[in-house]
Amino acid sequence: MPVTKRDRVMAAVQCMHADRVPVSFWYHFPLDFPSGKPLADAQIEFARKYDIDFVKVMHDLPLDLPEGMTEITDPAEWAEIRPLNPREGNFAHQLEALRIMRRELGGDIPIIDTVFNPHHAAGKLCGKKFMEHYRANPEVVIRALRTITVSLMDYAQTWIEEGGDGIYYALDGAQTTCMTEEEYGGIFKPLDYMILDAAMAEGTLNVLHIHGTDIMFNLLHDLPNHVLNWTSRLTPPSLSEARGIHQGCISGGIDELNILGMTASDVLRQGRSAIAEAGVDGFILAPGCALPTDTPEEHLMAIRQAVMP
Repeated sequence: MPVTKRDRVMAAVQCMHADRVPVSFWYHFPLDFPSGKPLADAQIEFARKYDIDFVKVMHDLPLDLPEGMTEITDPAEWAEIRPLNPREGNFAHQLEALRIMRRELGGDIPIIDTVFNPHHAAGKLCGKKFMEHYRANPEVVIRALRTITVSLMDYAQTWIEEGGDGIYYALDGAQTTCMTEEEYGGIFKPLDYMILDAAMAEGTLNVLHIHGTDIMFNLLHDLPNHVLNWTSRLTPPSLSEARGIHQGCISGGIDELNILGMTASDVLRQGRSAIAEAGVDGFILAPGCALPTDTPEEHLMAIRQAVMP
């Protein structure tokens, strides 16, 4: 019986052997409106063209702010944040994209949506001044952060209810250059845990993406997840080092930051080197984050070719 993309990915999640290592990659599409049908059409074309094993949906729309607000500029304004309905506003556009993708791509390929963690989602609302606002008015800002957490939990669960397989949880900020381990562990980690735990309740493919460099890997890898993804080419640990720390499926191996300076042959060698380093079971070949939108087609084809026997 032929192996489906879902079979292949689920084997990796369970650290079992499949016909080959699964592969996927993604970038931000240059769209006038980056959600709904335009996003679905772009994702469908991309998935078919490159024959990836799961679709990681881009989520480039911010959380909806209260009516009349376009950006939070004063720490006191965080008091206006209210829970969002996961079936309204910008969330609803993503759910529309999911329904189109599921109808067109069928059920044999997993589809996951990007959910940014509360730190990053809040930062997009205030011009990335979140930690500055937090330190100026911690009580009000933390209350808003918890409200944002509830909105993201509700959306993640609704995405799965509507036919998504899970989420790609982009965990940003847990970097020693951004905050202390005490700040992350005391404030943000419990919120990240809540969202991931909610997604794990029904989801079958939840990818925890640890964003950036100087990451707090030892504080993060044990958060609920099916697959762990980080930029292993740019920040410790390496894939082989991670095997001694994390007891589950890992993903990465492609250097998204420097890929434009590589040849297609370089990319092919890098992909095969990653598989040799990580091992074929419990591994998904992927970039450590989004690829540049202008990544050449031959480079993408080389990533795909790297997993072929």
